[in-house]
This record gives sequence, structure tokens and C-alpha cells, in this order.
Amino acid sequence: MRFEFEHLGTPTPFELTEGHHLLGGGPDDHVHLEGLPPGLLTLRIGSGRLMVEAVRSFTVNAVRVLPGVSRLVVPGEVLGLPDGMCLRVLAEPSAPPRAVGTVAVLKGLLTDAEAPPSRAATLTCLTGLDVGRCHALAEACTDIGRGDAMALRLRDRAVSRMHARIRREGTGFVLEDLGTPNGVFLNGVRLEAPGPLADGDVVELGRSLLRFQAAFDEGSGEALPVPQPVAATEALAETEMPRPPEGKPRRLEGWIIAGAVALALGALLAASWVAAAG
Repeated sequence: MRFEFEHLGTPTPFELTEGHHLLGGGPDDHVHLEGLPPGLLTLRIGSGRLMVEAVRSFTVNAVRVLPGVSRLVVPGEVLGLPDGMCLRVLAEPSAPPRAVGTVAVLKGLLTDAEAPPSRAATLTCLTGLDVGRCHALAEACTDIGRGDAMALRLRDRAVSRMHARIRREGTGFVLEDLGTPNGVFLNGVRLEAPGPLADGDVVELGRSLLRFQAAFDEGSGEALPVPQPVAATEALAETEMPRPPEGKPRRLEGWIIAGAVALALGALLAASWVAAAG
């Protein structure tokens, strides 16, 4: 896995193999980076996945992670370290394409059999018992909580049975707190009113962190707006392309038949006249 450590504007790239690695400024650290506290970070790499745990608070994309909490870190995220240092997780050049949710694929097949399904917006669990789990936001509303009836159920005792809701609005998604005592945090800030989600946002519920990833177009590599419902699309198509009146094609067809009959009769009369003259 590829990384880039930056201090005072100077980047230092390095790579790590699968396994456990201690990163810090101590003599016993596997990755020695001058200026860091000894044994600051523990990096666990396995099956292409990176889990990071620290002995003191650090940040990922400016969102604080508490000491002793093991956090999934994905390529493109930046770990904030003491004294303005940072550690970037770099994407692999041959990284596999982003997975498509099963529900999103089925919806794509039902709504448009010819067009390839888009990669749906997703929530990925970054901490806790559900770490690594990815949920496609294929429905108009996704309720999140500890209850059995939730669309996205989290195994976290600090999460309420009905904790939060993500609903689709227009071309994006909106996060809403369902009135829980522990609250909902978006990028480290408590949510006071429903707010829009942007690609890479981190949602905090109880002790669980979830990362939002916007819908993605395989062809252009850009985030996609949410497609219109099929009924609305069909209504729009009917409005833009009105059908011609049914009577006109039939009248045109009648004139063509009459003309062909007249030509045939004319040819027959001409042949009879030539035969009589001969």
C-alpha cells in the first residue's frame, strides 16, 4: 500500500506490505518519521484494507478520531498528525473499479435494460463491528439505527433504535437527525437541521463513523445526479415527441393505392388499343 508523509511542505513517499506496522518517531517503530511521538500509529493492512489506530487523537480529513479507536481509512483520505504533519493514503494505479450495489443494479435493469447501471451513492462503515460494510443508497429514504426494522442497522449500543435518516432530494442526499439524545455529527459538527451530503463526508452516529460516497458515472468518472423516476421520464418523452394524428397516414395510404390502380388500368387500356390498331 502506498503512502505519502508530508512535513514542512516536503512529501516523502513510501510503501508498506500487508501486516502490522508501528509508525512514529521512536527507535523501535517500523516506520520511523522524525518529529512524531514514539508508537503514535498502528497500521494494519490486510486484503487491500487499511485500519489505523492511535495512542492519541488524530484526524482523518479534519474529522477527529479518538485514541484507541480503530478506523478504516480509504485511499485519498489524509491523516492529520501533530505539528502540522500529515499522512496521505494514495490510490493504487490498478485499483479495482468501485462496486455497484445489488439493489442499484436491479433497479438499473428494471428501469433501463440497455444502459449500464451507475455506481450508486453509498455509506461505508469506518469503525465498530460493522467496519468495511458498504450500503447502497438506492431507495428514496434510508433509515439508520440499532433497531431491527432499520434499512441500515448498526451494531452499536450508543446508537438509538431510530437514529438518523438519509433521504434523496432532487440530485442529492440530505442527512436528518431523528431526534436522538446523542445527536448526529457531520464532519465533526453536530447537525442542528437537515443538511446536504457531499462526496467524502463523514457521518458520526454514537461511536460509529460512516463515509458518504456520491453516485458515480463509469463513463465520465464524475458524480451523477439522481435519475428521474421512470414514470416522469416517460411523461417527459410523450410531451416532447407528440404522436402524429392517426388519420393522416391512412389517407396517404389510400391515395397511393388509388394511384397504383389508375396506372394499372391505363396500361391495360393502352395495350388493348395497340392490339386493336394492329
